[in-house]
Amino acid sequence: LSCVLSVSADGLHEDFRITGCSDSDGEVMYGLDGEELWYADFTNKKGVEPQPSFIDHITYVEGIYENAEANQQICRGNLKNVRKAMKDFPVEQDPPSSPMIYSRDNVELGEN
Repeated sequence: LSCVLSVSADGLHEDFRITGCSDSDGEVMYGLDGEELWYADFTNKKGVEPQPSFIDHITYVEGIYENAEANQQICRGNLKNVRKAMKDFPVEQDPPSSPMIYSRDNVELGEN
């Protein structure tokens, strides 16, 4: 189960968060303009700010790792509920409406 939250102001910066979980693993990461600013290291039980020392360092609020850890428990609970609810849904396997043929080589329209 995963979620990507992205918020951007017209042209200045893009702020994003990635959250995901499975039965055995999870991820929480915050970023800005495509750069990773903070992530939860669930193995070592701490938050990591992988920013180089030569930049103006951005620090997240106190307790953010604990919040990420608590959200993993919520995510796993949601994952369990979704699996239970979706267990009996049949997989739809509709055949394509027309045959699909792909060429081995790149083809340009109008060229032989």
